[in-house]
Amino acid sequence: AIQTILSSLAQQAPTIIRLEDLHWADPSFLELIRLLLSESRDPILFLCVYRPIISLFSSHQISAMTHPYREIRLQDLSASESQGMVESLLKTDAIPSELQQFLQDKVEGNPFYLEEVINSLIESDTLVRENGNWKLTQEITEAEVSSTIHGVISGRLDRLEKESKRILQEASVIGRTFFYEILNRVTELKHHTDQCLRSLERLDLIRARALQPDLEYIFKHALTQEVVYGGLLKKERRAIHERIGLVMEQLFHDRLPEFYETLAYHFQQGQSVIKAVNYLMQAGEKSLRRYAVEEAHQYYQEAFDLLSNKIEKTREDELLLIDLILDWAMVFYYRADCKRWEKVFMSHKALAETLDDVERLGMFYAWLGFGLWFRERFKDSYEYLCKAIQIGEEINNQKIIGYGCTWICWTCTELGLFDEAITYGERAQKIANILDSDQYLYFKSLAALANTYIYKGESKNALDAGQMLLDYGHAHSNIRSLNLGYTFISYGHFTAGDYLSAIEYAQKAIQITVDPLYSIGGNLLMGFGHAFLGEFEKIGETAQQHWEFLQEVGCGVWGTMAEILMGLTYISKGQMSKGLKMVENVRDLFKKNKRRGRRAMPEYILGKIYLQIAVGENLPSFSILARNIGFMVKNVPAAGKKAEYHFKRTIEVAKKVGAKSWIAMSYYDLGLLHKAKKRNDRAIECISKAIQIFKECEAEIYLKQAREALASLS
Repeated sequence: AIQTILSSLAQQAPTIIRLEDLHWADPSFLELIRLLLSESRDPILFLCVYRPIISLFSSHQISAMTHPYREIRLQDLSASESQGMVESLLKTDAIPSELQQFLQDKVEGNPFYLEEVINSLIESDTLVRENGNWKLTQEITEAEVSSTIHGVISGRLDRLEKESKRILQEASVIGRTFFYEILNRVTELKHHTDQCLRSLERLDLIRARALQPDLEYIFKHALTQEVVYGGLLKKERRAIHERIGLVMEQLFHDRLPEFYETLAYHFQQGQSVIKAVNYLMQAGEKSLRRYAVEEAHQYYQEAFDLLSNKIEKTREDELLLIDLILDWAMVFYYRADCKRWEKVFMSHKALAETLDDVERLGMFYAWLGFGLWFRERFKDSYEYLCKAIQIGEEINNQKIIGYGCTWICWTCTELGLFDEAITYGERAQKIANILDSDQYLYFKSLAALANTYIYKGESKNALDAGQMLLDYGHAHSNIRSLNLGYTFISYGHFTAGDYLSAIEYAQKAIQITVDPLYSIGGNLLMGFGHAFLGEFEKIGETAQQHWEFLQEVGCGVWGTMAEILMGLTYISKGQMSKGLKMVENVRDLFKKNKRRGRRAMPEYILGKIYLQIAVGENLPSFSILARNIGFMVKNVPAAGKKAEYHFKRTIEVAKKVGAKSWIAMSYYDLGLLHKAKKRNDRAIECISKAIQIFKECEAEIYLKQAREALASLS
């Protein structure tokens, strides 16, 4: 190298000399550089590229140089710089979001890696240009990462000393980040740990991430960790994962909840299936408390798959499987995943019944009964919930009784057994006050009572229960209780005829919700508020989206509500026949499923539609005439009779169960129909009956409207 440089200088011609694989620590080479830079009169540009683990010259040596010396430290690209580089490579600023996320997570700010990954994705047709835009044709996987990058990283790893490479491999099994204490307890080279880590830091493969409260390191690049991990045999990896899990249990025994997810992962990759299942279940419960429902579902699904695929199950394994399903049920509930809920429980019912564990069987029947409520199998729901309550009473288990009474309250309400529903709901509330640490039991049983009040038409009681739910939610920082509080205050206003307030509180419920189930409930309620105000343009595509989703997940108990809303939307758009057919279909489903508590609703809505046809100009809330001219011409002559029939039918079915609000609203609208037909005596009679019931229901807005209508007849 020295001779090459001297020969070049002797020729006195501009020359570029590239010298590779020279050892930076060679004293004669460093001395040559120093002499050339300090004594040569010829212009020399000497570029020495090295990793930041050394300093070529001391500050004293630099100051003695006659020619300028400059040290340039090349840092990783920032996020914005990386973005700019990718935009430059692809010649566009429209980068697919999935690609951006992958580059951020895996490649980070290494420009060489960025370029190689982009080239590799294009060459494999994973990233293609179509109509001037780039798009991914499939999910990016490790296979699409350039072999050049793997080769560069593998080459660096092969040059490591044996001990350093082993320490790095063990660290890679811990993860992208790893605690020193875990590594030191896991490694078979404890006496080399510190020295090797310092060496790996100098080589810029890892760096210290945190010193307190625990010393923690991180692989500089995620790809480095993955390449190191991938270089281990599966058998080695499993053994190291197992050791890591056991060490973590010992090391963090007093703070295990922080590490449930990590422990689950290591035992899952290791050899302890049951430990993995237990930690996955605890991780799922932890996620559910944080309102991360989808994350919780993923953990339970992984645990279920692990345990279900276990070839030889002991009785303890089967009991654990039932416990897992019972815990998972709450996730099915909040996700509105009713079809899967029913399938999992029905397919494991025989197992639960043969394990000879009555406590588990009681909760199993309770959850199964509640799941069947969502599937509109109300008779079966009632039977299973009764079985659960009976078991709870036989073994004096208050939790089983409390949950059974809570959920059977909802079932009884749908069946039109309002008095029985209130009895169960009040019993559940008493138990909830005893088991005061169970927040779900309290707010769900209170919501069950509020729901029954709504069906009965007792708006004041519903509003009071809604406020209690709000108070409880604020006191316990429970978002779900707050959501139900706003929801039932909204229902209370709706039952009283105050649609604007109903919409306002439904919006509040939606704004704070974190669960698909409660989000859909609030949106449907708000949709009905807009529908009864005639503001169908504000419903938009929301009703159809919810209807399709509820059909997909099998949530029939709300799917029918979405179908009614869809029917009204079609009617508002001029598709009168299609809309009426949907409302009539829901009415028939309610009859088929013995849904006596709600049967009056579609009947009343049909009456309201025909009333609009008969006297539309007086009822602006259902302004559908102009959009349905053809249908109107055929149906106007009989519209009055059809409206009267449906209102009388509503009164008939509502009286059987005591749904006072539908009775009052039907009498009021019958009165308006008679008034429009100049049958004043009959109008006065009907509106007077409506006023009396509105008073009982404390439905102030409806009461005011009815009194004004009666006064106009005097």
